[in-house]
Amino acid sequence: MKYSKELRTGFIAIATIFAFIWGYNFLKGNDIFSRQRVFYTTYENVGGLTQSNAVMVNGYKVGLVKDVYFDPDRQDRLIVEIMLTADNYHIPRGTKATLVSDLLGTPSINLITGNEEGFYEEGDTLVSEIEGALMESITDLSSSLATTKVKADRLFESLDSLVNDIRDVLGKGERDSDVNRAFRDLAKTMDNLESATSKIDGILDEDGKLGKILADVEGFTSTLDENKDEIDNLLNNLSSFSDSLAAAELASTINNANKTLAELSEAIEKINNGEGTIGKLFQDETVYANLEAATRDLDSLFVDIKANPNRYVHVSVFGRKEKKDKKKK
Repeated sequence: MKYSKELRTGFIAIATIFAFIWGYNFLKGNDIFSRQRVFYTTYENVGGLTQSNAVMVNGYKVGLVKDVYFDPDRQDRLIVEIMLTADNYHIPRGTKATLVSDLLGTPSINLITGNEEGFYEEGDTLVSEIEGALMESITDLSSSLATTKVKADRLFESLDSLVNDIRDVLGKGERDSDVNRAFRDLAKTMDNLESATSKIDGILDEDGKLGKILADVEGFTSTLDENKDEIDNLLNNLSSFSDSLAAAELASTINNANKTLAELSEAIEKINNGEGTIGKLFQDETVYANLEAATRDLDSLFVDIKANPNRYVHVSVFGRKEKKDKKKK
């Protein structure tokens, strides 16, 4: 039997929709193939209980939380719908729905089985109870929230004070406020920095000062490289000259000079002591007196010659002729 393409497409669509509905309910904890019985209970604080949290009996899961919502008559109370999925379990009367929490803090409902005769019917309301540890944690949470509120109030006061301080610093729209002046100074600094950067770029450019210096250094280096042989010869000559100086008899020359100075010192000492001709000349006062007397006599002689030149010099034009005449006579 052949089915048309449209019929097969319809079957696939229905199966897809059914699988989607079943998967959605499965993820919510609802099994559409099992009988679902709903019971109710109320709490003033559910401690974070939400849909799909487990409902346990002696550690065995018999259902889940279907919904949590506020009581329309009392807004300070929450109604919890409990959905039993275990078909073979019936809730005895006197059973308490105790709100508990595991080690990780996940809340759940634990049904504490009662001893009364009979069973609850679907739609009945169970007696609620909160575990002591959970109640303590809720109390601690409330105190923590209160402490947090106090700290938050202090934080808001500090923030308000900070905002006021910032408002005082910024000023009420004034151009001469500290912040505005700081921004203006910062803008000037940035302008100066940009100018300095441009100058540095000019220096670092190939046509700048640094580029010229580097070019000169490169030229000097190339010149040194080209005249390497001449520089080596010059250094060798300097080395040879220094070796020649080192080899010269400087020590003997210095010794001779010292010897000459010693002899000169000895001669001067003898002169000072009046030894020898020069020493006597310098030390004997008689020689000085004779020289002084001779100088006076010589000076007197020059004065007399100047006063009576005829006494010493005979000047006559015809002197020779007279002598000849005297001879003839």
